[in-house]
Amino acid sequence: MAKVLFFPAGVGLAHVGRTIEVAHALQKENIDIIFGAGCDAPAILEKEKLPYEIIPEFDRSTYDNKIKQNNWSIYTIRLINKFVKKEVELVRSYKPDLIVNDVRLTAKITSILTGIPLVSITNVDASKYYDYSKIRMPYKTYLGKFLPPRVLSFFEKEKGQKVLRKVSFKFLQTLFLRELFKFNIILGRYGRRPFIDPFDLLTGDLTILTDIPQFRPIRKLPESFKLVGPIFWKGVKKLPKWSTEIDSKKKIIYVTASGTGDKDLFINILKYLKDTSYTVIATCGNTLSQKEVKIKNPRLFLTDYLPGEWIMKRADLVIFPGGNATAYQALSFGVPQIGTPLHLDQEDNMNQLVRLETGIMLNPRKDFNRKVLINSVEHIMRNKSYRDNALKISREMKKYHGAKQAAKEIINFLRIRSSR
Repeated sequence: MAKVLFFPAGVGLAHVGRTIEVAHALQKENIDIIFGAGCDAPAILEKEKLPYEIIPEFDRSTYDNKIKQNNWSIYTIRLINKFVKKEVELVRSYKPDLIVNDVRLTAKITSILTGIPLVSITNVDASKYYDYSKIRMPYKTYLGKFLPPRVLSFFEKEKGQKVLRKVSFKFLQTLFLRELFKFNIILGRYGRRPFIDPFDLLTGDLTILTDIPQFRPIRKLPESFKLVGPIFWKGVKKLPKWSTEIDSKKKIIYVTASGTGDKDLFINILKYLKDTSYTVIATCGNTLSQKEVKIKNPRLFLTDYLPGEWIMKRADLVIFPGGNATAYQALSFGVPQIGTPLHLDQEDNMNQLVRLETGIMLNPRKDFNRKVLINSVEHIMRNKSYRDNALKISREMKKYHGAKQAAKEIINFLRIRSSR
């Protein structure tokens, strides 16, 4: 029996959720699996009854204090060394045939040091094959903090977008070269060759891209890259007691804090919706506890997690921070969206939804208030085109079976390796 060791990034839900779905698909094919994970991941893996070993991981404060502020310099040489040592220890103990990594960058070094092949799960925008020429470039959550409105308005126009398309790829490479230097120091200590390209850290012997070209346009891929379609965690199986009280005839707004949202923003959104006639179903995710939500509203139904299919089949609109998993989940059920992105990656997701005319993006750090939110809600509710456009994408998504296809690619990769 083949053995696969998963190393997902443990902060939030998206990366853990994707690996969970792939792991379940591999188990159906009699593949033995185990996870090495920390932070938010162990509690979710426990619910999924998946085996795991706790390993060092960033804590929530790293996300709140750095990534939400578009500061991606989260690794230190000491942390890289600490992560790699524990990963290598787990590899030598478990003796897997394959490592599967979802944006836990140190797994690349661990694969090199142990000689165990690596499969990397990621999105197209974290590769060299994102076709910037066909998208709107994100800038508000990053440049919005430094530049005056007059300058920012330039980037809203096509001329400004052309400038961003020309410089963004080189800018990202330059930005991450400093981070790459830290990883190369660790490789040097082990007498290994340095990485040349920052994208090497997100590339495996096999790289699985969890997107569709309608959402993220893609340039021609090499043979070692496989596009499998979206993969997102289906959520818990158990429904809260209040689920039987939901009136299906009422308009339902689903608000989620997701795995990496902002608690103050989430609470404010629920407050703004309090005096509307809508039923509001909200999930706290990993962002905050239910006890922190002190809002009295008879039409508000709150819980930590929900089965994705159950809520998306009922929702008329989803309000979320702009994460990739929720974006795809909403699209797969044809649900319009309002996104409140906190950093560049979430803004990029929302840009695609705006381009596809399935949703609206609001800047939570500027001019965000009750009136702005309610006007956006009413606009989507009045305009059937948002749902029609989302349903059009959902039909395209039915052509893909992300987790199942990813498992198929992994098994095929294992067969080719073993035959050699």
